Amino acid sequence: MAEYFTARGLPVPPELQRSPLTDWRRWGVLALVMATLYIGVQLLNIDLSRANPSYALGQMARLLRWDFRIMSPQNEFETFWDTAGGLMIVTIFLGIVATAISVAIALPLAFLGARNIMTGNPVTAAIYGVVRIVFNVIRSIDVLIVVILLLPFFGLGSAPGVFGLAFHNIGVLGKLYSEAVEGIDPGPGEAVTATGASRIQVIWTAVLPQIINPFISFSIYRLDANIRLAPILGFVGGGGIGQMLFQTIQLLEYEKAGLIIFMIVVIVASMDFFSAQVRKRLT
Repeated sequence: MAEYFTARGLPVPPELQRSPLTDWRRWGVLALVMATLYIGVQLLNIDLSRANPSYALGQMARLLRWDFRIMSPQNEFETFWDTAGGLMIVTIFLGIVATAISVAIALPLAFLGARNIMTGNPVTAAIYGVVRIVFNVIRSIDVLIVVILLLPFFGLGSAPGVFGLAFHNIGVLGKLYSEAVEGIDPGPGEAVTATGASRIQVIWTAVLPQIINPFISFSIYRLDANIRLAPILGFVGGGGIGQMLFQTIQLLEYEKAGLIIFMIVVIVASMDFFSAQVRKRLT
């Protein structure tokens, strides 16, 4: 094998040495990526012939001419909660309530899904495996699919949106929480265990103090994500401002849709700033 040296006579690290085999591997990866993209474009059959940029720009301009009538109950709405402002508040609380439900359920399950807590005997090890599988299955089901499946039970409105969002977040938060528990310093737990403390006492005195900040940080992060996702649930009947946005787009009322989109952007940006500040103080 040939040796490579720098101008100063020092050996070149193996990862920086170029050989025909290394080059061929890189070319092979590049060829595979290009072939995959080519096949994908062919399968998608993207048709740009019907694109109408001038018409599209005109409709986009309508999004900036906001129709503020959707903000007043004196126009076409019975109460304030039927207006865009009222539905925006409902959407925010949809995300808050869904997050609260998911935290209440995922928190105790997280300890059952933590390897360092559940090891010791075959029964707890089996519980750990089942809980982790449940977390993975729940996370794999998209929240929009869950909301659609809940519509026959609850009908149109906020109920399928809240429970669908909460269900999905049980899997997400459960995995995040359990991984936080697995990442704690084992020293305090071993010291408490040596005194003869029970498993629950070990969790209370040695585990919880180490995971409070990560748990709060993960919860705030998911609250931010849920409020960002909540308007989309209205497109499939999950309640909130999304239903009004979907209706205005269907009716080509872009002046109303533009104001709704702006409201969503402001709320999401504000929530993102708030959650970032909270998580910064926790680190």
